[in-house]
Amino acid sequence: MVPPTTAIADVLQLRGLSGWLSPPLRPIHPTMGLIGRARTVRLAPGPDDDLEPLRAVLDEDLRDRVLVLAGAQAAAGAVWGEILTRAALARHAAGLLVEGGVRDVNAFRDLGLPVWALYEATAGPGAAVRVASVGDPVEIAGVIVDEDTFIVMDGAGVVALPSTDVLDDSYAYAEAEEDVVTALREGATLAEAYRHKADTVAKLRRSASVRPAGEEDRGAP
Repeated sequence: MVPPTTAIADVLQLRGLSGWLSPPLRPIHPTMGLIGRARTVRLAPGPDDDLEPLRAVLDEDLRDRVLVLAGAQAAAGAVWGEILTRAALARHAAGLLVEGGVRDVNAFRDLGLPVWALYEATAGPGAAVRVASVGDPVEIAGVIVDEDTFIVMDGAGVVALPSTDVLDDSYAYAEAEEDVVTALREGATLAEAYRHKADTVAKLRRSASVRPAGEEDRGAP
C-alpha cells in the first residue's frame, strides 16, 4: 500500500513543493492505490499521423510502469482506447496518464487499467498528430516527469515524485488524519480531534525547515 495521494500532496505543500497532476487530469478509471515509474511519451501536432513509436512502446516490458502521454491534446480526438488498453495490459503496464482524450472507457473498467486523462472523446486522434519523443522528460501542469519519476495513483488523485523519500512523512500525515476522524467518531470536538493532525503538521514543518540548503525534489517546483 502507498499513502493517499491527498496526504502526499499536503506533505509536498509543507515542503514548499508541488507535484500533483490532478487537476488538470481527472479520473477515467481510478484505482485503490499504486506506485510505478513513468514511461514517457510526448505527442505534438504534425502534418502526418505518426503514432507508430507509441505502438512500439506497447511491445516493451511495461511491468510496474505508468505510461505518461504528454501533449495528447494536440490530437483532434482520443489517442487511447480499448485496443491500446489491451496491448498495455498484455505487457503488464500498471497505469496510464493521458494529457488529452481517451475513449472506450468501459474497457478500462472491464479490463482494470487505471486511467487518468483530461477528457473523453468519441473520435480517434485524427491525422495531424505525431509522437515527438519517447523516454524524454515531459511537462504536465508545470510538473516535470521523466523516467526516474515515481507516479502515485489512487481514487483521489495523481502525484509525481522524483524520489520516494516523501512517503514516510505521508504515511505519518495520513495516520494523523485518521486519528482526527476516529476522535470525531468518538464524540470529540473538532478542536480536540484536530490536535492529532496539528502536532504532526508542526513536526513536518520543523523537518522541512531544516532540510539541507539546495535540497529539492527534482521536477516538483
